[in-house]
Amino acid sequence: MGSKLRTVELLSPAGDMDCFLAALCAGADAVYLGLNRFSARASAANFSEDELIRALDMAHLRGVKVYLTVNTLFKDSEMCDLYDLLYRPYINGLDAVIVQDIGVMKMIKTMFPDLSLHASTQAAVTATEGVRLLQDLGVKRVVPARELSLAEIKKIIADTGMSIECFIHGSLCYSYSGKCLMSSFIGGRSGNRGRCAQPCRLRYDDSYLLSLKDLCVIDIIPELIGAGIASFKIEGRMKSAGYVYGTTSVYRKYIDMYYEGGYSVDPADRKRLISYYTRGGSCDGYYHRHNGKDMITYGSPSYSTDDTGFDKALTSSLKIPVNISCSINRGRSISVRVYNDDASVTADTGIICEDAVSHSLSADDVATQLKKSGNSAFLVVDTDVNVEDGLFLTKKDMNSIRRTGLEKFSETLLEDHRKELPYAPPSITDSTAGPDENLNVSRKIHVSVSTFEQLLAALESECDAVIIPTYMLDSVCAGAVDLSAKDIYIRLPVVIRDDKRMNSSGKVKDIIQNSLRTLDIKGAYISNLESILILKDIGFSGRIIGDQFLYAFNRQAHDVLASYGVTTTVPVELNEWELKHRNIKGEDLIVYGRIPLMVSANCVYNSKYGCDRTKGHSMYLSDRKSMKPYVHCICDECTNIIYNSTRTCITDEESLIRSLYPSSLCFIFTDESRKETSDLLKRYSDTRHDGGYTGSVLIDDHTRGHLKRGVD
Repeated sequence: MGSKLRTVELLSPAGDMDCFLAALCAGADAVYLGLNRFSARASAANFSEDELIRALDMAHLRGVKVYLTVNTLFKDSEMCDLYDLLYRPYINGLDAVIVQDIGVMKMIKTMFPDLSLHASTQAAVTATEGVRLLQDLGVKRVVPARELSLAEIKKIIADTGMSIECFIHGSLCYSYSGKCLMSSFIGGRSGNRGRCAQPCRLRYDDSYLLSLKDLCVIDIIPELIGAGIASFKIEGRMKSAGYVYGTTSVYRKYIDMYYEGGYSVDPADRKRLISYYTRGGSCDGYYHRHNGKDMITYGSPSYSTDDTGFDKALTSSLKIPVNISCSINRGRSISVRVYNDDASVTADTGIICEDAVSHSLSADDVATQLKKSGNSAFLVVDTDVNVEDGLFLTKKDMNSIRRTGLEKFSETLLEDHRKELPYAPPSITDSTAGPDENLNVSRKIHVSVSTFEQLLAALESECDAVIIPTYMLDSVCAGAVDLSAKDIYIRLPVVIRDDKRMNSSGKVKDIIQNSLRTLDIKGAYISNLESILILKDIGFSGRIIGDQFLYAFNRQAHDVLASYGVTTTVPVELNEWELKHRNIKGEDLIVYGRIPLMVSANCVYNSKYGCDRTKGHSMYLSDRKSMKPYVHCICDECTNIIYNSTRTCITDEESLIRSLYPSSLCFIFTDESRKETSDLLKRYSDTRHDGGYTGSVLIDDHTRGHLKRGVD
């Protein structure tokens, strides 16, 4: 059982049962683990359903919580599996489920209203508004983006009162988790589906520019506790039981040290922590920095480790001490009492003694058998046995007395975790509107620009709307161009944080309101949950379109976003069949452009050349296959976006486009010149005749993305 002095939770990973036992032995307050499906660590061994039920009982008997990771994006064909996935864990006391997909959040709150929802770091929550929206959806804890500073975390806690869980040790992703499509588009293994192939650990420009050192915060534990963080999370569901035991035991020691008064880190413990699976050294993450060259491995990111394994003999410490007493009398059913400081239970065994023929039963005979607790969760420390003279019991009966008592004691300890719920899977139907043929006739052409030259080309084209990023609005509002012929949309920052150096919600609100006074803005493109409430807070009345990072993989996610007035973008990771059967109409469809694969707080330009705090940089990386991912460093927002080396183009897929009934087709321009932008848009407009579309491919070197292959 945990110390009553503990207030911050120590949360450990378990990729299999050995890791789970290691976490318990090392003193974890809670353990997070995944089943064989729908886990963001699909490559881990994970747990069968029966193993999970066993783990729940083992944990709850010891006062430890268990959280189940269901932190992937769900396809519509998988939503019907959600009830069966959670039913048995739920009735056996699952403490919480960790979720990325807002459609899954909605379904779980409908099916299991009192099951605690934790928003995964894959949800990429970065500011107060995102947390507020998740509170609306019934979320009880948020694991925010790992990029947040301690000051930002404090502000979120103060503003919302939300329980916040933060990583304290282990691997760091280069991209904001949940805003990474690099593994998906380069290798067909989606991080949003738990199958990340870690392309950030590969060489770029003959160096490991996208590989971050591992996180280790042992020196700043008092600061993190003082900030009000509710749970400290150790990363590592794909790592060994030795790693889980070693890291958990060290952090257990120092968390307890803090609450006992005083704090001083033994260098040997720091060295021990870093010796467990480390990439190029360690860092204390983003808690006191926005980014930094010293966070990058530069050299090979392969693990070095002194993992000596996990000694299973340590599991003997998991046995729960109990005492047993019983009285054995002639003609009476034997009752047995099992007790310790936490509970006391008396059970009727239904066993009645026989009269002895040759050997009378002694108290020592019974005590010997009662202490043989075997593979049970308990250690019988003391016995109190009274036996009337002249009676006899078989060893089988004596073992049955012990077993009956321990089982009743276990049931008593676990009964508060059990839940009564009749098995009743819900029917999942299509809640979206049916086909609207008019959408095909009236679909608009939207052009997203990144430079002023592209804006000029778009304004000269036959497009219906131009999407202008917020970092361009100052020059646009100065009146340098005539925008009256087009609908104007603004593209809000891909990341919004409570950091005054970046795009705090207050700064974004000011930008929007200033623009509204100057421009006739018809709508906004958004990439995050924060933007939804920011726009709501200022009373924005234009159309809101969520881009490819505001995932609507399934109809339920679409409906949640629609309830906030958000039009969704056709998911870029679903294939043609999945898109058609998803049966959602009136969305935005990306038909041309570089797809953003990674959004990062760390800066590629800074890592290579140092930060010069200019208005922005554009550059290309060279990978091992001589492909050239495009990097846009947005200095005003202190954000990097890495785009696919090959442009997506599906303008010739007219049959598919018609079947999806999009309300708008989106062209994304990134590094194209004014002439390239103009030529491409003219080439497309030439395929439009009298409201009809013939469609043609616009460029030779292109990809159709996941249109044919999709992701597992």
